[in-house]
Amino acid sequence: MNVKLFICMLSLILIQLSASAKNLPESIEHQDDLFQLCDQYTLRYGFVIKVAEIGWYAPECKGSSVLTELSHKILRFHYHKNVAADFFKKSAEEYFLLNLQNQEEQKILIDHLRTFNDAYTDISSGEYFDLIHWKDKQLSLWKNKQLLIKTEHAAFARQYFNIWFGEVPVIEKLKSAFLE
Repeated sequence: MNVKLFICMLSLILIQLSASAKNLPESIEHQDDLFQLCDQYTLRYGFVIKVAEIGWYAPECKGSSVLTELSHKILRFHYHKNVAADFFKKSAEEYFLLNLQNQEEQKILIDHLRTFNDAYTDISSGEYFDLIHWKDKQLSLWKNKQLLIKTEHAAFARQYFNIWFGEVPVIEKLKSAFLE
């Protein structure tokens, strides 16, 4: 391999790896509450290709309990690649059900899950989804500050975060980054 080409490629990789999550704001306002960025994770394909920046937000980060135990939280997924809605719908259903092993609960929540997931739309590079858990009873999905769907089913709202933070998470490195 040409030495100049190798140095150029290595420089690009290092720049990409050192780039901070510029697209995640330090705070998000929701219903007159201010949520602070508590932690962030960059999802990559391989080492170089940035797919999404993911941040979790809470009214107060210091002294907060574990993310999964918070009744007020926001997960922001800012995308750097185009992703089809079907991907979100299928993977969310698969991992929701994998983490909900009680068959009775699955029967009760499956319709809520499918209704909620049907609100996902295709997303383009530069756009974002916010998943907002409000007062331990409401779950809403927003795309670029536009409400897509909201549910008041408290058990469903709590269980939905198991897609990322349950026993079988969709992205193990995300769970490790935010919970350990």
